[in-house]
Amino acid sequence: MRQRLGALCWMLTIVYFLVQPFVAAAWDPAYSFSANTISDLGYARCEPSADVWRQATMLCSPRHALMNAAFVLVGVCTAVGALATRRYWPPQRLAGAGLALIAVSGVGAVLVGLAPGDVNMPLHLVGAGLQFPGALGPLLVGLATPRERRRERAFSLAMGVVGIVGCVLFASGQHLGLGVGGAERLGFDPLTVWTVVLGVIVWRARPAGNHSPS
Repeated sequence: MRQRLGALCWMLTIVYFLVQPFVAAAWDPAYSFSANTISDLGYARCEPSADVWRQATMLCSPRHALMNAAFVLVGVCTAVGALATRRYWPPQRLAGAGLALIAVSGVGAVLVGLAPGDVNMPLHLVGAGLQFPGALGPLLVGLATPRERRRERAFSLAMGVVGIVGCVLFASGQHLGLGVGGAERLGFDPLTVWTVVLGVIVWRARPAGNHSPS
């Protein structure tokens, strides 16, 4: 029951991808998935940006309440899923560490949703900063996953590597033509792709501890 609850929570993180286009569609001027950050979708006021790198850029997200609610929901589901599926994974500390980082990332997402950047930037930055360790989570879990479960292992390793590379590009300002929003998504989104896919896998699996090769 606990394992299925965790799997369901992880599957529900797909809300993150479903809500974004709907929220972005209400922007005027138009939202850019490349030039705008993810957090911009949750900005509560319509006003020019105070950021040095984009001064006077108008930020206006009429559906910000929906986006912030999605941040909170996805954060809670990410963290609960990491805790509730623990017995599905190998008992090694490496897997536990990876799941802990994923749970921390979920807490960060909750803070991002509760504290939009234009309302409480210090708390928002704390939440955003907690997203970075989460990128490492799938990699650690993948390294701990038995080779017999090769698909889970390979997918986890791939999502971890992509997320880490994206976080480095985003943090360093070297966006390689992706834009700040593109680099940010390359860093943070692989974790959510991972939770959605692994949610389905864990849901279909036998109770904790008994897994057939995949």
